[in-house]
Amino acid sequence: MIPEHQIQQAQRHIHHTDAMMGEAARLDDMAIQLMAVQRHWSDSSRPLRLMAALEASRSVWHAIQARLAEGTLSLPLDAQHNLLILSVYADSKISMCEATPDADTLGSLIALTRTLAGSLKGWREAA
Repeated sequence: MIPEHQIQQAQRHIHHTDAMMGEAARLDDMAIQLMAVQRHWSDSSRPLRLMAALEASRSVWHAIQARLAEGTLSLPLDAQHNLLILSVYADSKISMCEATPDADTLGSLIALTRTLAGSLKGWREAA
């Protein structure tokens, strides 16, 4: 292989790995924000904090969907398909929390968000 091609492939791999780590970090941050709302569920500021956290969460999940559509997440095709399904599921959980705020539903969204962040970090380590 030509050395320039090896360098280009390595740079692409680093870029894709950075994209996964960026999404993992955004998901971690989102989980922290959601957990703060859950922790202070009975605060009078909860409705506003919950709305802001859910909007931010939706933004993160939609960004993941956009990266999948652009092909900038270097995951196996099966993993990309599963990630798309999870993102749609997360969007439905967000809608449920918006329609009927519930600490348990929020807890399941938090668990999904944290689990996916950990999985994306695992993909980076395996890459």
